[in-house]
Amino acid sequence: MNQHSHSSVDFSAILASSIHDMKNSLGIICDLISQLKKTNTENKNIIQLEFEANRMNNSLVQLLSLYKIETEKFSLEIDQHSVKDMLHDVRAHQASLFSLTPIELEIECDDDLLCYCDFNLVCNAINSVLNNAHRYSQKKIILSAGKHEDYIYFRIEDDGAGFPDKLISSSQLDFKTSNTGLGLYFVSTIANLHINGTKSGYMTTSNDSRLGGASFTLYLP
Repeated sequence: MNQHSHSSVDFSAILASSIHDMKNSLGIICDLISQLKKTNTENKNIIQLEFEANRMNNSLVQLLSLYKIETEKFSLEIDQHSVKDMLHDVRAHQASLFSLTPIELEIECDDDLLCYCDFNLVCNAINSVLNNAHRYSQKKIILSAGKHEDYIYFRIEDDGAGFPDKLISSSQLDFKTSNTGLGLYFVSTIANLHINGTKSGYMTTSNDSRLGGASFTLYLP
């Protein structure tokens, strides 16, 4: 009788393949929802469904990216981008979610600010954090960008209760001891991959938001 050995099975590869299949199926679902939305523009249930489907799709993108990074099958697509265009892309992605609540999203950024980065991955990372800020915000969120020393920063400030103490850091979060979730782990990983000379990207979290709540900042060299 033949016995199958599981010692050589690469579970991470199987998981990555499964995630890829789920992402393909979810893509079809997102397209169908988009078609439904065209004929039901005021249906809040469809708007919520669209947002949740897109959020799941972004999570799958993050998981696949992390797998490729871990297996050294990943490379950034670095190019020069208008930071203001990036922020408006994020706002467009979040439009459905913000239409469901009275929470205001304010954008602050100079028109001529440029950043060398992977556009899609950075926007995905910002969207992930912004989703979380929306969950805990009361009335307003500020999404801003600017230049600090040799870095371009992207900052999200809300008027919620703030980060718990274990998620406050002046540099990088310790993901071995902090239960930060996929979103912040993905952001930190993507930030670290952006390197310019001796400098690499990083993120910080604090409760010094101008609105009185949490403040998250992504720095890219």
